[in-house]
Amino acid sequence: MPMKLVTEEDNDKLTISRVLYAKRFDLIVDKKICKGCVLCQLVCPRKAITLKSVLENPDGKAKASIIKVDVEKCDYHGECAIICPFGAIKIMVDGEEKFPVVEKEAFPLLIRDIKIDEERCEPECIICEEKCPLDAITVRFQDLTAKEMEERKKKKLPETAQRTIVDIKKNLCAACRICEAECPAGVIQVTKFFEGSLEIDQKLCPEGCQNCYDVCPVDALSLDKDGKVDVKDKFCIYCGACANVCPNLEALELNRTSIRHTPIQSGAWNKALEELTSTVGLKKELRNKRTLKARNAIKNLKLTKGE
Repeated sequence: MPMKLVTEEDNDKLTISRVLYAKRFDLIVDKKICKGCVLCQLVCPRKAITLKSVLENPDGKAKASIIKVDVEKCDYHGECAIICPFGAIKIMVDGEEKFPVVEKEAFPLLIRDIKIDEERCEPECIICEEKCPLDAITVRFQDLTAKEMEERKKKKLPETAQRTIVDIKKNLCAACRICEAECPAGVIQVTKFFEGSLEIDQKLCPEGCQNCYDVCPVDALSLDKDGKVDVKDKFCIYCGACANVCPNLEALELNRTSIRHTPIQSGAWNKALEELTSTVGLKKELRNKRTLKARNAIKNLKLTKGE
């Protein structure tokens, strides 16, 4: 079928396009949001995505890897857009954002679970907005009526003349849980969608190297008094940006053990899981699927007998 393949790139955006007579497909990478993690590369079934390390940076600090997409290999199904924890990738079909692989029931969506009890937020507090490393949170305030203020008083809530409204762009939230940890009122609850472990063997780190610390997108790494890198596991999202810039991968061990996602039964997802998680993680998910399938079968059998 006649078509045109187009690649356009500047400092802020990478766009690849496949233009047919009756349809247009675009993959758009927002380079300002992309953190150079490895997840999109891992799940791409066509191996159309590569990440190029930046070896030199004028300020002496490591820079996140740069994403490249092969316009001739991309099939625009959207696994990369779904798995990106930062919302940096979009698939557009005729100008409308789509997830074709989800529509075909071949791939799940990540479960981004964030709960905030806004009524109990401290008056005029914007700490969650200030601390969010990904600019995913915006806090605004709205004047309360006299009746609403009286209701707050009855509920023994903090006295204030304004309602706190916390807007979270869930597609940009990587569930690092920093907002939860920093909230002075303790009213934020975030559930990670990636679970795993990250360990750094400081004895194997090259002398003076802080590459992983420089590129970590969510402040999950810190420096000790000797300038060595430590892991703050509570905040790590296991994206792999650190591994991409590590000059000695024997010093850094990253494992993803589970992924929270919508229900799915698909060979394509199982293959992606093999790339994303450890063997233990894959076996655990497959075992859970078999257990759920057995439970449903028993439930259906009981319902049938009941009829």
